[in-house]
Amino acid sequence: MIKKENIYWLGGSPCSGKSTIAEFLVRDYGFRYYKCDDHLDEYIERGVEEDIPIMKRLKAFTTDEMWLRDVDEQVQISIDYFLATFHMILEDIQNLDQKVIVEGAAIMPIHAKNFAIDPTRYVCIVPSRAFQLEKYAARTWAYDRLMDSSDPHQCFKNWMERDCRFAERVKKDAVAFGFHTIEVDGNQSIDENYQFVKNYFDL
Repeated sequence: MIKKENIYWLGGSPCSGKSTIAEFLVRDYGFRYYKCDDHLDEYIERGVEEDIPIMKRLKAFTTDEMWLRDVDEQVQISIDYFLATFHMILEDIQNLDQKVIVEGAAIMPIHAKNFAIDPTRYVCIVPSRAFQLEKYAARTWAYDRLMDSSDPHQCFKNWMERDCRFAERVKKDAVAFGFHTIEVDGNQSIDENYQFVKNYFDL
């Protein structure tokens, strides 16, 4: 069981406002911010050194091999990757003494369940399908990452569908395991979601 009372967790799915809420916690409460997305490539390198099969696969993938495959397989690859990273995240934060907010899609509900994370210190935030598709359409950098593909348009379409299905899976698991979930659909502001999170964390 993870007992460190200084650790708070924001899991969920991309494009839901998790990172903004984490930044607000840093601003208002002096949290140390551990942003999983800043370490994604590093996790792969560490995983290759540890001879973890999914990390070796990801290291070798071309853009086409990653994004033009079956979408359900892409979802499972993401899940397998996040399952393989969690021990690295724990290693990185275990010696941090100040309050820490750990944020990222890598913090899946199954991790919170299996490692007995205090449910009052974990919130799962996911976007609705419509909200994700609307917001990601405005992120021109996403297409930039796919320019070496033979079909950037289809890669982007698959990427969005993968994230939508991942969000659905994460939300289903969070509800089944009894963790609080916020679905972001544009009807509430980021400030309203932040107010909920900080109240839920009893800050």
